[in-house]
Amino acid sequence: MTHVRLLALTLLALPAASAAPLDPVSGSWKGLLNGFAPLEASLTLKGNRVTGVTHFAKMDFPVTGSFNAQKNLVTYTFKWVDGKTATVNLKLGGNTLSGTYQVHTNSKENIMTLTRVSSTAASAPGKAGPYVMTGVVRDEKGKPLAGVEVFADHTAFYNMNALGKTDAQGRYRIALAHQPGTWNAGAYLRGEVGRQLFEVRLSPDDDTPFDGSKGAVRNFTYKASDAPGGKVYTSIAHSNVELDYDSLEFTFTPDGPNATGSTRPFTRKFVVGSGVQNVPLGRYRVSATQVLNGVRQQLLLSSRLQKEASTNVRAAFTHDSHYGETLELFLNNP
Repeated sequence: MTHVRLLALTLLALPAASAAPLDPVSGSWKGLLNGFAPLEASLTLKGNRVTGVTHFAKMDFPVTGSFNAQKNLVTYTFKWVDGKTATVNLKLGGNTLSGTYQVHTNSKENIMTLTRVSSTAASAPGKAGPYVMTGVVRDEKGKPLAGVEVFADHTAFYNMNALGKTDAQGRYRIALAHQPGTWNAGAYLRGEVGRQLFEVRLSPDDDTPFDGSKGAVRNFTYKASDAPGGKVYTSIAHSNVELDYDSLEFTFTPDGPNATGSTRPFTRKFVVGSGVQNVPLGRYRVSATQVLNGVRQQLLLSSRLQKEASTNVRAAFTHDSHYGETLELFLNNP
């Protein structure tokens, strides 16, 4: 049976709601370096892995590290402006992180203290804050979609973007760079159907640019009209085949969910000059009929997937470098 499997990259994913009481790290933090230099951090905990962004000296530094729950110790690293690796070791105490920051092993240790000002895990879905974009990705029936890559792209600065991935509830939360200006939102749903990979660009329900300093909620809906499709090409099995193209029509029965997620059969008429277009990607059982001499008759079909002619043939799309996604059928009279 065909199945749909979502694929995506991951950065700064919002933890599942059930994990909220156990997540002492995720959220926004503010504090001081050596008691006077202000700094901020947006951290996300997934398992024992910590990711996020540290904002210091008007610059943003992506961080990666880990959380030792037994020792209540957060450790992460990031690349400083000179390319050297900075290491941060912080002890967690309630809503406070305190410890040291060191650019390299031989340098002086600096004192860092942070206080959590908001909790990602505890915050209600759909609420944004300064330099945060958040929201939910669902299909038309309201089902949440996990593993969708969501991005925010700065409208003025080249190649300044932030990425996130939806969790099991379809939610995401992205920390934005602390830069003036506005941002656009977008998303990519990547999947596999009928043993074919596909990628669909999604637009937010509200596609207006937003001020990064205010943050924004941007939700997405994957519609059936967004589903990737292909074209059906037909050929006659031999020169004696008699066809009436004006009455020719095909019925497609999905062999498992197609790219729209549906398993319902549908019928499409053949259009002279263009064939059958925009059929959702998937694997199908296909039948065809035409009216010949006043009588509607069932045609015999074969395909690349099933060479033996039948009134109900198995068929699937293949990728053609020139024509894109194509499904080819060979027609014969009964």
